[in-house]
Amino acid sequence: MTRPLAVLTAACMAATLLAGCGSSSQQETTAASTTAGGQSSGESAATTAADSGSGENVELRVAWWGNQQRTDDTIAVFDQFGAENNVTFSYEYNSYDSYWETLATQSVGNNMPDIIQQVTDQFAGYINNGLLVDLTPYVENGSLDLSDCDEAYISGGRYNGGLYGVSLGTNVMTIIYNPALFEAAGVETPSPDWTWSDFVATAREIYEKTGVQTENVALGMPRYLLEPMIRSKGQSLYSEDGLGFGFDDETKAEIVSVIQDCYDLVQEGVFVDPEEQLLWQDNSERALCKGEAAMGMNWSSVFSNFCNYYDLDLEMANQPLFDDATTQGMYLRPAQFFSVTKDCENPEMAAKAISYFVNDSSANQILGGERGIPAVTSIREELRESASETDKKVYDFLDSVIEYCRDADPAEPSTSRQSVEVLNNNVTEVMYGQMTAQECIDSWMDQSLEILAK
Repeated sequence: MTRPLAVLTAACMAATLLAGCGSSSQQETTAASTTAGGQSSGESAATTAADSGSGENVELRVAWWGNQQRTDDTIAVFDQFGAENNVTFSYEYNSYDSYWETLATQSVGNNMPDIIQQVTDQFAGYINNGLLVDLTPYVENGSLDLSDCDEAYISGGRYNGGLYGVSLGTNVMTIIYNPALFEAAGVETPSPDWTWSDFVATAREIYEKTGVQTENVALGMPRYLLEPMIRSKGQSLYSEDGLGFGFDDETKAEIVSVIQDCYDLVQEGVFVDPEEQLLWQDNSERALCKGEAAMGMNWSSVFSNFCNYYDLDLEMANQPLFDDATTQGMYLRPAQFFSVTKDCENPEMAAKAISYFVNDSSANQILGGERGIPAVTSIREELRESASETDKKVYDFLDSVIEYCRDADPAEPSTSRQSVEVLNNNVTEVMYGQMTAQECIDSWMDQSLEILAK
């Protein structure tokens, strides 16, 4: 199996986009303005202020990326808050790539929106450049209420002792599996504390007994396969200063072994052929979603869709860790944050608006957990009650998995996306026999050190 590198790169990037985080393939929309209390977008902020009764009217700009449903729901919630608090909002929303391009231009001109949507791989760069406000004082004075949030849900917004983002929804990377295929093979379903060796043995046993394969869990998103294993040794993917890696040579050798195992499973036929897997255009084409694979790896946020494509009764399991793990490796990953920018003239009111967004019951009935599982315990419980049976599995899994998670590591370096792309490409070459597992990890680390130093 040989392919030109350019083709492999494009295919691997496409596979990564199937991950379900929903960031880069949203429909592009144009910037718009909506005034407080749900006034039409054509009315001016001055008119709204004049009509809003006594008290000073506050004006806030909010920006995010997303599809039309997210846009409509987000506007509805902030309009609701605006009507209750004499705040006029203007809204700026776009496709993922256009969003960041616009925000970069605005940051240079000191004209960023007051509240912006953030992600983990952009987060540190904005903080280090002094573009985001530390929200800790507003938590302390009660403007931003995080009292009903489990720390595991909000730790991703902390950086260098400050709180710079509030999670709008949470994902966890998981092994999704088909219990009917396990039963047919007479194989026990995964235990919460299973190891990588257990995973490999399970995939082999199911294949040997039934001929049913497992999706290649290293292909497309190897970072999320390896990171929990690294963390399970009490180490981290990146160093604290973001200029290098946070794991030692012994752990590096174990990483190489995992990639080698994945290659071996391809050669044995246990894993789906990479030629086939990289051609999947969307998740509905996945072997797991079609009932043709016993296991796969993906975000909890896509679980319901995976079940619903072909009406399958799937389940979720914890990620397997190194056999010599010493601590929890998994973590809850914020799908997005809301942050307040340094250009905001009224950060306290912005903090109150974010607090309403994450805490208000009626607001979250509108939002429906579209950005991921909410951080607020009471909101999760309310949404679970009205959820479908499949969606309830996601809520229940997030509640149970916390025991096996510890706080997220500090925000990843702003250049980490390039490092991840190198790893993606190298792992793809390994699966095609064009690079050894050792060469894959050596090359990734060497190139990443140059990338992270920029």
